[in-house]
Amino acid sequence: MNIKLTLITFLIIGMQLFAQNASDSSKSRKIEYAYYPMGFYTPETQFAFGAGGMVYTRLGLEEYLQPSKVQLSTYYTINYQYSLSVMPTLYFGGTAKVISESKFIYNKEISKFYGIGNETREIENPEYEMGLFRIYTEIGYETSLLKKLHVGFIYEYSLNEMIDKRENAQLINNEVVGSNGGNTSGFGLLLIVDHRDNIFYPTKNGFFKVRMIFMGKDWGSDFTYNRMVIDFRRYHDLGKSNIIAGQVYLESMSGNIPFFKLPALGGSSRMRGYFLGRYRDEAYLTWQIEYRKMFWWRLGAVAFFGMGDVASRFNKFVLAQFKYSYGVGLRYAFDEKENLNVRMDIGFGKNTSGVYFSLEEAF
Repeated sequence: MNIKLTLITFLIIGMQLFAQNASDSSKSRKIEYAYYPMGFYTPETQFAFGAGGMVYTRLGLEEYLQPSKVQLSTYYTINYQYSLSVMPTLYFGGTAKVISESKFIYNKEISKFYGIGNETREIENPEYEMGLFRIYTEIGYETSLLKKLHVGFIYEYSLNEMIDKRENAQLINNEVVGSNGGNTSGFGLLLIVDHRDNIFYPTKNGFFKVRMIFMGKDWGSDFTYNRMVIDFRRYHDLGKSNIIAGQVYLESMSGNIPFFKLPALGGSSRMRGYFLGRYRDEAYLTWQIEYRKMFWWRLGAVAFFGMGDVASRFNKFVLAQFKYSYGVGLRYAFDEKENLNVRMDIGFGKNTSGVYFSLEEAF
């Protein structure tokens, strides 16, 4: 029933996007935009409705310059969740060649916590309700050491309010770090090497990003911990609109980590089909491969497969125990010049599934 509803919603929104797109291919530096009503279902939100959009342009005349964008989204769900987010990604030309990515998020979410580890069992009341206000900013400056190499710094702050533990057996005894919420704040280092031919729909070359963030009381955090993220992506053009995309993603944390900041398996980008946070631990490793093809008019399709898991440390991973994720999706290109797509994916895992609706590709 939910899959059918989402398919119908996808087609309706696709037609509206086609009518409302403000793209003008004759003016390559024009400010362009797309906006749309949202009606979707995911395992994390259940049925939701709202609006979203994107403003994008190039902040310079250089031919190599990628389009800058500002994504906006707001929605409300039938189980009383809400979210408001503004996420700018900016590419500046000139001599500095600066990349900046930020996220400003305010929401109330009803999530689930089953405990820590890769073998946590189902529990009677896994839900909890939390309010979040988050600021995240990273700025990278191109260096002369290597072409397309950017290095920079990160600042992150989040206010996490535990609104209701909902009789969650893992949280009501206050034995889990972060069971009463708390602030996180810290600075970090950034390294990016980006050779993608297009940020919205890459068809060749690769992307490599490393982030190291240090949270501590000196920066106003209630928790002291470190986080490292490595994200490697590669794209291959097989010809005739056949694209193969691959990603390896790993995340490692150490210290006094609140449960809601632990690396979480699942969601709309990696290990699709699993509820985001169904499995959490200090280390997370996953890879995925996706076949993409735009086959007729503005329509396309994808098929994907991935594997991943969480563990207490990287030397504790057991390949034979890795979880799997697979699925298919539809694509609608409302800006063919910039290759900007709306996507709807259906993902499956072990005894689980999920439907996802979003702008841009998963990776």
